This record gives sequence, structure tokens and C-alpha cells, in this order.
Amino acid sequence: MVKNQVEWDRHKLKLINLSWQNEVVEDAKNPVKAFDETLVKIDEELDLKPNAEANVAVIEPQQFIEEIQAEPVPELEPAPIPEPQAKPEPKVIEANKKIARIFRERGAEFFCAPVIGKRTHLDDLYGHSYDTLQYGDKFVFDAVVLDQSDLETQFWCMRQLSIGSIIYRKERGERWWRVKDIEPKSGGYIVTSIISDTNPDFS
Repeated sequence: MVKNQVEWDRHKLKLINLSWQNEVVEDAKNPVKAFDETLVKIDEELDLKPNAEANVAVIEPQQFIEEIQAEPVPELEPAPIPEPQAKPEPKVIEANKKIARIFRERGAEFFCAPVIGKRTHLDDLYGHSYDTLQYGDKFVFDAVVLDQSDLETQFWCMRQLSIGSIIYRKERGERWWRVKDIEPKSGGYIVTSIISDTNPDFS
């Protein structure tokens, strides 16, 4: 298209000056000017002085390091080494030979995170309160599983557990359970548990 293009003959062009007069119109609603009027000059408000007028001392980094190194370092007394606390001895429950044989043949080991108390929290915004459970140190106990489904498990043990405690089978544990009900039975306790909404780490 450009190859066969013919340009106008510039000698035949005629420029006509209509003698327009220039007129400058100011915008009364100029946003830039309106923004400048709302600006607060902090240096004037706070009577700040530029660095040239202010009495500012510049310290060279090497000089600062030498001054720090020249200051005597106070000797600190070594902190007392706390004496190692003896580990609490595991709780031993005496059982007769029949119960010991039942645990040996049909028993399983479970982890337990025992509930040791509740803490009440008050919602300042809405005015109502709610409780959170406080857990103690985990421990291992023996139990015999009596019944188990997808939503509930029931076992018999010699160790008294607290309501709300979380248990987990030590070997091939599929899920965490929360103690819902405890009933004394045959020198021990039948514990009914439901699925737990909290999964503590027992590793």
C-alpha cells in the first residue's frame, strides 16, 4: 500500500492564520490545588529544623565500635544450675492373677491426656462465658476393649480416668477418643468414650 502512495505537493499547500487569541481558563475545582491546600506541613507544625541547622553529631561506625570495645564489660555471676528433679514414679495398681491374665491375653495399652480442670473465659463483647479444658501430663494405662463402633468405644480398666480425658490406642490406634462416662465395675471402671474433637500428639 505504501509503495504506490503519492504524497501531496507541499508547494500547493496554503496555510491560513485566523488570528486566534490565547485565553487561559482557570479551573476553580482543580483537585491538585485543593489537595495542596489541605496538606499539613509537619515541619512547620512541629517547628522542626533541617539537619543543617540542627545540632546533630555524626559518629563514624569504626569509632563507635572502638568506643564500645573500650568500655569494661561487667562480669556476670553464673546462674545457679537447677537441681534435676526426680521423675515421678509410675503409678502401680495391684491386681490379682485372674485380672493380670485377662490384661495379658486381651488387654491393650492406651495413651491418656487427663483432664485436670476447667478454665472459664468471659466474652467482653457479648457478655457470655465458655469453658476450656486443662490437660495434665500424659500417661499410659492398660485396658480391655469391650465394644467398639465407628462412633463409640467401651473398655474396662483399673485406672480411674476423668470425664473429658482424651485416649488413644498405643498400637495401631485409628482415632482419638474422649471419655464421656465412667462406671465402677468389678474392681475397675467401664469407660465409654466418643470421638474426640482434639487430637493431641502422643509421640
